[in-house]
Amino acid sequence: MQTMFDTVIIGAGPAGIMAAISAAKAGASVLLLEAGAKPGRKLLATGGGRCNVTHAGSVQSFLEGFDTRAARFLKSAAYAFPPAEAMRYFESLGISLKTERGDRVFPVSDRAGEILDALLLDMRNAGVTLLTSVPVSGTEVLEDGFAVDAVDRKYHSRTVILSTGGLSMRRTGSTGAGFGFARVLGHTVQPPRPSLVPLVTEEDWPREVAGLALKNVELTARTGGKPIRRFGEMLFTHHGIGGPISLEISRHLTDILASGGGPVRVEIDLKPALDEKKLDARLLRELQENPRRQIFTVLTTLMPVSLAEVFVTRFGFNRETTAAQVTREERIRLRTLLKAFPLTVTATEPIETALVTRGGVSLSEINPRTMESRLRPGLFFAGEVIDADGDCGGYNLHMCWATGLLAGRSAASSARGSME
Repeated sequence: MQTMFDTVIIGAGPAGIMAAISAAKAGASVLLLEAGAKPGRKLLATGGGRCNVTHAGSVQSFLEGFDTRAARFLKSAAYAFPPAEAMRYFESLGISLKTERGDRVFPVSDRAGEILDALLLDMRNAGVTLLTSVPVSGTEVLEDGFAVDAVDRKYHSRTVILSTGGLSMRRTGSTGAGFGFARVLGHTVQPPRPSLVPLVTEEDWPREVAGLALKNVELTARTGGKPIRRFGEMLFTHHGIGGPISLEISRHLTDILASGGGPVRVEIDLKPALDEKKLDARLLRELQENPRRQIFTVLTTLMPVSLAEVFVTRFGFNRETTAAQVTREERIRLRTLLKAFPLTVTATEPIETALVTRGGVSLSEINPRTMESRLRPGLFFAGEVIDADGDCGGYNLHMCWATGLLAGRSAASSARGSME
């Protein structure tokens, strides 16, 4: 088999696949190495298996899904492959797309497998050589390129792209191996931490309602600075809280909790559409129209039954108290809880359970216009191995597409230049 290529890409996740397609279409001979038995395993798990393929907004709204530092770094990649262009690309592969709440884009089929199959076909048509079950043990810098040590043999290339992912969702093959390769090649790796991860609470009662999903609620984290708020859907877990808005808030709590700045108080607004005055009027009406009903029964008109159980058993309400017996002080306390149901976050769940890794190869050591290493010419990075993580809603997957496309295109250009 051929052992010399213009570009060797390590890691066949979303970023690696897009980098391979981009480099091959730019005229490079490309070898894509995957340690696992199949490519794209994490892609198949995205969006709950539906594949939230991108974010449907503008480049600017896409960048707003990242912190200022990461947004500045990703600007060139985002303009090289904007969300609208990504949608046109997938549609050109024969995939029908739909846009849901929050500008989340999915295939109409709701099958991540449809996205992966189309990408692999496009990659084959572009002439990429894909090898699976081929772990890489290291990368050596040569005078005219690189030597990639794989389990089957040593491959030589003019350029290398690291797209090995992070440490999140380890069941999909993310082992963090790329961080080790980057360090050996002289790069700084920011400590990997979980992002978009369920939160662990001091209170143990969430396990009593584990699996309960709440829709159209607002979650607020109070960290000492400006409150962090997210509106949408969340759920209770055996250890605390999860679901989209909990995961988004977790991005802002990871560093605080890891540095000993916790615990963090969070509050659930169960009735965000009502201000306190309107909610008080609603409570008065419920109590006055049902004076003989027990308070527990009244509560079930305002929240799921299982959560009403928590209210009466954990917050000092006597479930046999009738609506007519509820005092003004009890009504005010109930209103307060409905607007700011408190929980205490003490930790995140382990990084293996996170959707995304926070941390990775330092952005200051990567040229954002090309994704090339500032320290090792010919070495490129793409995807989650880079120290950039965004919100839920297609941001992280589009980051993989955009950095992968830019890295592949740049690597092909670099390989051509080395031959001139």
